Amino acid sequence: MREKFDAKNYWEKRLQGNYDLHGVGLIEWGEQFNLWLYRIRRRFFLKTIQQHGVEQGKVLDIGSGTGFYLECWRDLGREDIHGMDLTDVAVQKLRKKFVDMTIHCGDIGEHPIEAMDHTFDAISCMDVLFHIVDDEHYAKAFQNIASMLKDEGLFIFSDSWLKGDDIRGTHIVHRSRTFVAKLLEQAGFDVVEVHPMFILMNAPVDSHHLILRAWWWCLYQVSARFHRVAGVLAAVLYPLEIMLLKLAGSDGPTTKVIVCRKRKAY
Repeated sequence: MREKFDAKNYWEKRLQGNYDLHGVGLIEWGEQFNLWLYRIRRRFFLKTIQQHGVEQGKVLDIGSGTGFYLECWRDLGREDIHGMDLTDVAVQKLRKKFVDMTIHCGDIGEHPIEAMDHTFDAISCMDVLFHIVDDEHYAKAFQNIASMLKDEGLFIFSDSWLKGDDIRGTHIVHRSRTFVAKLLEQAGFDVVEVHPMFILMNAPVDSHHLILRAWWWCLYQVSARFHRVAGVLAAVLYPLEIMLLKLAGSDGPTTKVIVCRKRKAY
């Protein structure tokens, strides 16, 4: 029997050694490659929120880590911003860095924080949920998020949203879109938009295209060994990735952003 994955311990150790975008991103690829990845994430996140209109109100970022998305919410002009993280190390550092924000410590896949029921106008949960490897906790996370949102509140998260079957690893699970969509429906969410976050610069877990997989294998072999070269490659790829994302439809070979609204209770 496989030993149960201890997510809190794993992320405590990982962030204690690498409390930066490198630590919360593709840790083998070096800092510079990850900085370019997060430039893409920031650009896409800001654009998506602006398009779906969260003009004011109270917002929560789940799995805040180093505070990247807290800064994005601040850049959008939001003032009542809350963060939440599983780890003590992140919570302590975030409270020191963002003294004007409220930072909560909690596991979104466990018990809900009752004081936060129907509190938020928008919730973000980026690159977090696929790290919940237990399916019951994963489903519970959607229920908890729904309970925290006001009716018709916005929920934006990233996931693999696979066309095919689940792909399971030690600390990450890429789940089928059929399964995820069912859980969203049960939690009271309507999916408003799905859009790829990357095309060439993340693992093509949702594609069997041989050329794309060969490309990723080669990129990994170089970038995991030579971090300076990885940074140069990422800088060269950045404009191409932006162009491809503009041309992309609702599907893609890797991580997608899913935008949802909580249905109004009657």
